[in-house]
Amino acid sequence: MRMDIYCVKCIISQIVELIKLMGIDREGEEIIMREVLKRLGSESYDTTSPELAEKIYDLVREISGIDDPYKEIKTQENKRAEALVRPIEENLSELSLGEVLKLSVIGNSMDYGTEVRFNVEEEREKLMEEILAPEILKEFEEELKEGENLLVIGDNAGEIVFDRLLLRFIKEKYNVGIKYAVRGGPIINDATLEDAEKAGIDKYAEVITTGQKIAGLVLERASKEIIRSFKKSSLVLSKGQGNFETLEEKRLDVYFLFRVKCPVVASYLKKRVGEMVFLRR
Repeated sequence: MRMDIYCVKCIISQIVELIKLMGIDREGEEIIMREVLKRLGSESYDTTSPELAEKIYDLVREISGIDDPYKEIKTQENKRAEALVRPIEENLSELSLGEVLKLSVIGNSMDYGTEVRFNVEEEREKLMEEILAPEILKEFEEELKEGENLLVIGDNAGEIVFDRLLLRFIKEKYNVGIKYAVRGGPIINDATLEDAEKAGIDKYAEVITTGQKIAGLVLERASKEIIRSFKKSSLVLSKGQGNFETLEEKRLDVYFLFRVKCPVVASYLKKRVGEMVFLRR
């Protein structure tokens, strides 16, 4: 999905927040911001938003020397998610596949990579009443029953705790092997190998990485491991808006599950900001 001019505004907002989070002095803030604006003025916009953002975050990382400024936030988000899923986990077997998928989308609300922010605690009950595309849900469940292996492409910290529920549910209900892909390095609050292990994802799936520090997945330069998994998996589930933006035009037969977090994607899909999306491309 090609980016829109609005995406530049969103990236600038993210960087302002990032600079404040890093606790850099005023002089350092100005140096970083001027370099960011200079780079944004010279880069091509004929790309996806996550790919442009990747270059800007790499630039900030290079200037500041800070590799993972969201490290503490990711830990906090995982703890916050644990408190939310604990009572659900005890009665997981009583839920349907659709309900567990919706919980996974609710987890996708925990994102620092967009200007729009959601309150998971306040919205959870309302979101559980939403209806995921019935025809897509039916196709997905049929493929789970018939398939041999599933590749899940993860997204954010916090969200991965909700994904753990989904992985456990699938592991217990369907006879499929599962691989779960996380980012190859820190980018915003997206989940890395360390985050996935702390969240217990490895109890229900083999955890692999994309080999990239990007809030999405660019297959042309992804790790050999995830390329092999794509080719061998009978079923692929992509979580999160960033993965959708970078993968949806590739004609790979992927199920996309996420919450719409910006007006650009909302307009593209003819959805509203905040809406749950479950589709197949």
